[in-house]
Amino acid sequence: MTECPRSILVAVDFGEASARAVAVGGALAAHCGATLRLLHAERFEAPPYFTPEQIETLEAEQHTIRNRVEQALTAFGRQHTPHPFTAVVDDRSPTDAILNAATGSDLVVMGTHGRRGPTRWWLGSVAERVLRALAQPLLIVRRESVPTAPEHVFRRMLVHASPPLTGAAALEYAHALAACCEGEAVHARQEPIEAALARTEATLLAIATPLPRSGGWLSNVGEPLVRACERPMLFVPEVSPGGQ
Repeated sequence: MTECPRSILVAVDFGEASARAVAVGGALAAHCGATLRLLHAERFEAPPYFTPEQIETLEAEQHTIRNRVEQALTAFGRQHTPHPFTAVVDDRSPTDAILNAATGSDLVVMGTHGRRGPTRWWLGSVAERVLRALAQPLLIVRRESVPTAPEHVFRRMLVHASPPLTGAAALEYAHALAACCEGEAVHARQEPIEAALARTEATLLAIATPLPRSGGWLSNVGEPLVRACERPMLFVPEVSPGGQ
């Protein structure tokens, strides 16, 4: 039987969307009695033309900078959640840092700006990249112009699955969260998403996610949802027919 997450990882870039992710992740951790980690990725690289003396000076400066970033991350976390947490700064790229830290977590929470057009094409989306590779459930939230209480995110969870996925794992996971958060899971696994969201007034969309990911699912379901869906999205892995 699926249980509530016991260890939650929240990715932080200090933006408004990640502030919302910290608030939602902290509220869920409090309901589930889970541990909470906040992760920020900060690259510290010396240019290839630096001399050994310059690299030594830079490394000393980086130690000071890293301490300041850790302090800023701690202050950011305390600003957005009362739940206890640990702060982690990683010098990998954001995607690599999240995937590495996720191996010790049951759930990853992150914010996204849902970039579209040329800006998104140039910068890409960390959320989309994480979605392509993550083996754990992934909760993606956006900044809200009129924020609702973080715990209200889990009040009514709509479960969707695109054939050939059954959505059984997503439904079970949603039921587990509902039990922790005094919410409900709504079974609409084979209904069109927009119609089901309008009918149920769902506060969260739980989506069955193939494991391994298929290019067709990513381009037709996963990535469009990350870019356009205004509600929080919970991607729950399900072994694809024929998958390992």
